[in-house]
Amino acid sequence: MEENKNKVVELLKQYMSTPEDEPSRGLSYLKEAVFILNGQGKTLAAHEILEKELRKFEDNSTVEMAILLNMMIKLSTLVGDFASAIEHSKRAQVICTEKNERELLTKVIINTSGLYFKMKDYDKALMCANKALQMAKKNGDEINAACCLNNIAIIHENGETGESGIPYLEEAVKIKEKHSMNTELPSSYMNLAELYYDSERKAEAAELLEKARKIAKATENEYAIAETMKYEARFLKGEGDLASAMNLLEQVREYHQENGNKTELLGVLNDISSVYELMGDSKDALNIFKQITELSRSIFKEEQARSIAQLESSFEAREKLKEINYLAEQNKRLRTVNEEISEKNNELQEMKAKLEEINKLLEKQAETDPLTELLNHRKMKSVLDSEISRAERYETPLTMIMIDLDNFKSINDSYGHLKGDELLAAIGKLIRSSIRKNDFAFRYGGEEFLILLPSADMRRTTDVYSRLKESLREHLEIPVSFSAGARQWKGESSDEFISIVDKLLYEAKARGKDRLQISEAAI
Repeated sequence: MEENKNKVVELLKQYMSTPEDEPSRGLSYLKEAVFILNGQGKTLAAHEILEKELRKFEDNSTVEMAILLNMMIKLSTLVGDFASAIEHSKRAQVICTEKNERELLTKVIINTSGLYFKMKDYDKALMCANKALQMAKKNGDEINAACCLNNIAIIHENGETGESGIPYLEEAVKIKEKHSMNTELPSSYMNLAELYYDSERKAEAAELLEKARKIAKATENEYAIAETMKYEARFLKGEGDLASAMNLLEQVREYHQENGNKTELLGVLNDISSVYELMGDSKDALNIFKQITELSRSIFKEEQARSIAQLESSFEAREKLKEINYLAEQNKRLRTVNEEISEKNNELQEMKAKLEEINKLLEKQAETDPLTELLNHRKMKSVLDSEISRAERYETPLTMIMIDLDNFKSINDSYGHLKGDELLAAIGKLIRSSIRKNDFAFRYGGEEFLILLPSADMRRTTDVYSRLKESLREHLEIPVSFSAGARQWKGESSDEFISIVDKLLYEAKARGKDRLQISEAAI
């Protein structure tokens, strides 16, 4: 490890001392240094160095530049800089096409598929992966074909395609083993191990995870080592060894925090939150949920700023501005220049409209639970305070219902977490269809929901409860009951209001579940 560190320092010195008239040689030193850093899992350091240095080569269109841009697609994706990753992809594809670099172009499109996957745009991710696979097969390129198959498998498992990813991953593993692709094999082993585990092929899953761990340690790939720990933690959680799972996840979290892998850190925090929920530690689960919310907001804010920069200085826009600057410098065809300027003003207006759309989208994302599409816990406090003020001002009733799905852990255990998530999403839709447009529904926790009914008394509240109960009975393929507590606001603070209704909910649980508990008897 120390030897690699010294080598990186030496390569960067050679890069800095390379004459300006030999850019290709300088870029080759930079490429090797960043490759070593990335292989050590030093994502943030590699990204910062490459991002800074690439600004010096805006007009460089060499193959070496395309290779570095391809590296930046992956690095930018890991640190949550999606807008920059898209711009690097476009520029790299232009260079590869101009230079007829078919193999490198395939790699660029593979990494672009991974970028869209991280953005949860599964349609574009699958389109890029299939395009790259066709190119690889046409070129007789088994190595890149294996990478495509790996991506296609993961997209099928996470998207709503209805197709299993196992056959694709098994084929990818065979090719990678054939070509001794030790850098790529750990990720394929781990992905396939998770699918085997979910399919109750636990012995095969454990064997693959051990293979991934051995290769990661042998190659000193810290990122891959962290990933093996994450997958092992998931398996331990499935077997009920929550303490061991939490210990591994804390180590993985520390690694991703140190290396600035924001998108990976978000996934680990979700894993930690689910373990705390299984442990019954609601306080720590809530604390992790807050961290997830803050990290998501951070990524969204950075993405908003980068989206603005992309709109104002995207690759295509820079090319048009070069044309305008050239015409202005030559002072020719003044009328044509004025028309160009007018067109740019129109583009700016279009950009402004797009920015307004982006801001609205980001605001909605910051306030909405992505799984159920209900309002999230963060939005709940401001809405509740506002409605209490309204009820107090106009002397109108305000009622709250808090809901907790009964025995939901057994559903996850029996049908799997993916099915459990589908069920939560369906319940979110049924809740929205059971209330009025001026009512509010929030996802309060894992399988807890809160409904706020302005200008509604307890009779109206019991009607909503009964309608929701009947709706779940009619429309869900898996039977689900729920316990609920409800109460009309009587002048207390918002926190006290929630606390009182929460106690009623747990009283309903204690009295046998599948019931509504109000101040008097259960219904």
